[in-house]
Amino acid sequence: MADILSNSVSGLLAVQRALTTTGHNVSNANTEGYSRQRVSMSAQVPQFMGNGYIGTGTKVDSITRSFDQFVESQLRDATSDSSRLSYIENFASQVTGVLGDTETGIAASTDAFFNAAGDVASNPTDITSRQAFLNQAGALADHFNRVDAQLAQLDQGIGQQAEAISREINTFANEVADLNDKITTAYAQDPNALPNDLLDRRDKLITDIAERINVRVVDDGAGSLNLAVGTGQPLVTANMASQLTTTNAPGGLQVSIDGQSITHRVTGGDLGGMIEAQETLIQPLRSELGRTAMVVAQEVNAIQKDGFDLNGDPGKALFNVGQGDPNNDLMGGSVIASPGNEGAAGADVAITDATLLESGRYVARFDGSVWKITKEDGSGASTTVDPTSTSVTTDIPGMSIDFDSAGAKTGDRLFIDAGLGVAGRITTTDLGPAEVAAAGSVVDSNGDSVSAGSRDNTNIQKITEMGNQGVVGQSTSDFGASADPDALDGETIAGSLSSAVSQAGSVARTAELQGESARAALDNLEARKQSVSGVNLDEEAAKLLQYQQQYQALARSISIAGELFQSVLNAVR
Repeated sequence: MADILSNSVSGLLAVQRALTTTGHNVSNANTEGYSRQRVSMSAQVPQFMGNGYIGTGTKVDSITRSFDQFVESQLRDATSDSSRLSYIENFASQVTGVLGDTETGIAASTDAFFNAAGDVASNPTDITSRQAFLNQAGALADHFNRVDAQLAQLDQGIGQQAEAISREINTFANEVADLNDKITTAYAQDPNALPNDLLDRRDKLITDIAERINVRVVDDGAGSLNLAVGTGQPLVTANMASQLTTTNAPGGLQVSIDGQSITHRVTGGDLGGMIEAQETLIQPLRSELGRTAMVVAQEVNAIQKDGFDLNGDPGKALFNVGQGDPNNDLMGGSVIASPGNEGAAGADVAITDATLLESGRYVARFDGSVWKITKEDGSGASTTVDPTSTSVTTDIPGMSIDFDSAGAKTGDRLFIDAGLGVAGRITTTDLGPAEVAAAGSVVDSNGDSVSAGSRDNTNIQKITEMGNQGVVGQSTSDFGASADPDALDGETIAGSLSSAVSQAGSVARTAELQGESARAALDNLEARKQSVSGVNLDEEAAKLLQYQQQYQALARSISIAGELFQSVLNAVR
């Protein structure tokens, strides 16, 4: 109806909605994830009065939130990437702390061990020097044990954190599914009148999930947002949420949704950082430490057994790496079946020459007829084993692999790592100072090898010289005792360990640099979102004043309408 009273009442109701919404904005100015809301008004349909159209007041079309879906999508991706890099950066700093520096780290322990061997060489009959050499051997083994145990503990911590994060993701996913249901119901009633606060809450939950794992978000057009990890298994579909689980298996962290593995699709968030930390730090470092420990044990034991002790008796092994009798071969490598294997395939690994072992682990894949062995990182040539003709291959440097293919299924994978965990098992044997085999051998009148004498140092000198020889990761096997030490083309013991420490430092530095860039991008996107969705208290205060004045004017209009009506009544009395 086109009259002053109805027009003023419609305006009063509209302004009342605007005041309420503005107050809601001010109340949530510091609420994380809140998007500023605004009231959209329009003039009502005018009424034709014979000589023209008269306005009938105003109406509230909608209460919408200031929101940019494109910025929100970018923000989710940036949050995922920043969380991944932050985790790796923090984890790498813990790892470098475990490994120590050049003065206190494990490389320093190897230097101390070889220096102690040099002290024995300088005075072969000195019991004190011999005992110090044994003490340094024990300290080196203890350092290997301690570092490997601490790395294993960090790895165990990843598993515990991953379990807690998976529970959080499931909680968030269930709430997203519940909100999908409520928002879809509201959408069906009126697509232009959606519950803004529920939309904000859902977007905040999805960002919280993205902080923990990378997700892809798809709008179904009916009010629901469906979530999937990468391009794979759905996490939330409409009002149904799947269950995400994590398992810290021997081969690394495994992530699955409703039993379906999605580990290879997890590339962001805290979980992505955990998987990357295991792959680039924990597993390679433990493997490298184990490989170096085996070289130390193998080469020092060989030199010891080649010499004679202070009593003229043949030398005994100094180190044991867990195979029982230290005079026997080194222990076998680690073989881990992939959690996704359908069969019961297995393998036994024997170390034939620790100095030939290459860094990194291997993956053996069964294609239904043969095993194909490759480096996990894709480098180097592949080796094929046909179980119908032979189960054993010696084509992998430094090891012999014997496959048990009886229960193998197509697609089964075995991870083969020669050094994983060995550093945690190396120990010294129970030798006395007199049993250090410092002396070399000579041939007596009977043609037998006997001690060259208690003052001879030719054998212990070999251990001293070994500290400067490239015995880790050689390309060929038998240089022999008389070969030129310069022909050894691997790394030194200390060099190999220093390379491992440097690798951890490099990962930490790379994550730090990339993390700074990711945080800068995240901060920029946060600022962009705030410019669109954030509540500006000055602006809201100005609106409150505007609406207050409008409200007062409309109230005065209503009052005038009442006075005019009263005048009409008085005129007809």
